[in-house]
Amino acid sequence: MKSEILVAGLDIGTNNTNTLIAEISEDNLVEIVGVGSVPSKGVKRGVIVDLDKAAEAVKESVSNAERMAGVHMSSAVVAVNGSHISSFNSQGVIAISKEHPEIGEEDIEKVIEAAKAGVIAPERELIHVLPKEFILDGQRGILDPLGMAGSRLEGKVHIVTGSVTAVQNLLKCMEMANIEVDELIFGNLACGNALLSKTEKELGVLLIDMGAGSSDISVFINDNITYSSILPLGGIQITNDLAIGLKSSIEESEKLKLKYGNVMGNYISPEDVIEISKAKGQEKERISKKYLVDIIEPRVQEIFSLIKEELERANYYHFITQGVVLTGGCALLPGITELAGKVFDTNTRLGKPEYKGELGDLINEPRFSTVMGLLDFAIEQEAMTDSGRSNRKKSNAFFTKVTNWLRDFF
Repeated sequence: MKSEILVAGLDIGTNNTNTLIAEISEDNLVEIVGVGSVPSKGVKRGVIVDLDKAAEAVKESVSNAERMAGVHMSSAVVAVNGSHISSFNSQGVIAISKEHPEIGEEDIEKVIEAAKAGVIAPERELIHVLPKEFILDGQRGILDPLGMAGSRLEGKVHIVTGSVTAVQNLLKCMEMANIEVDELIFGNLACGNALLSKTEKELGVLLIDMGAGSSDISVFINDNITYSSILPLGGIQITNDLAIGLKSSIEESEKLKLKYGNVMGNYISPEDVIEISKAKGQEKERISKKYLVDIIEPRVQEIFSLIKEELERANYYHFITQGVVLTGGCALLPGITELAGKVFDTNTRLGKPEYKGELGDLINEPRFSTVMGLLDFAIEQEAMTDSGRSNRKKSNAFFTKVTNWLRDFF
């Protein structure tokens, strides 16, 4: 490497632990040079339950990416995911000095502080305070009031929190893997940054990241994330349903889901049969592929129906005028976008990275959506700094506050 700068993103999911390393050249060209993807260990529903095993998977994922890139990474931007995540909307208000009626950075920080004051429980860890809208002297819809004049500033924000224990365990896992955490980013926020168009985020879109342990949902309106939630249902439940219905092992059921899984029964002929392995010592059994669909489809439809009901209760369903974007490992099930379109009664598309470089064929899969968003964040942060030093040498102060990136993002 010459004077190129290196950045990395790391996503610990229930099924896979993914690492990407990117190189930023002197003329600001970005190239992904390292990819590491290994089965996760010690993780359940996105939450670390065994530190040693989780750290082992992180080391392996990072090592694979380093080997491909031919570099050593000491730090990364890391996703925080899992069923422990919760979020809510809040608002604050401050008076602006009559002597200095122009809104400054300090006023914006004060109104955001007022919005989060007293609303976060002691057992919760603050992850993000995401500005949704500012209201200046009754004028609504202001995204950035900096430099404007007024006497009363209100701020509406979306607050994302996590369990203190879960976040501390994630940080401890990174420490055990000898990876410094440059920043923790809510996985679905990073995912949306990587997948959604400006128009979708502006006019209203629902993002569903269907992982193994959970389905993470976020609604984007007016270029902001305005609602998010974690549904503790994902690919694992589908695999468990197959294991029960077929009387097969979890391992065999997972293989069948990946190889033959489908959510639209009209795509499958009743005469199309496959062989499945039952318990050890038993002969293989022939079953119709449609029988798999009859098990998978109701569970996936249930997940979508629960998400729709939640959005309706929260009064956000009617805002998704740009439709639904599906990503995550479960989004690869054939027919799933069509089923989502029927449940949500809107257009639905598959969301995946669209990297144009040499490793595009490897990276452009839904499972890399979150880590690509993390990489985007790291690249954006690097662009904000005056330093040309490599990540291999940079200090703890390398990254600026996440607020700067969020303002660019929104």
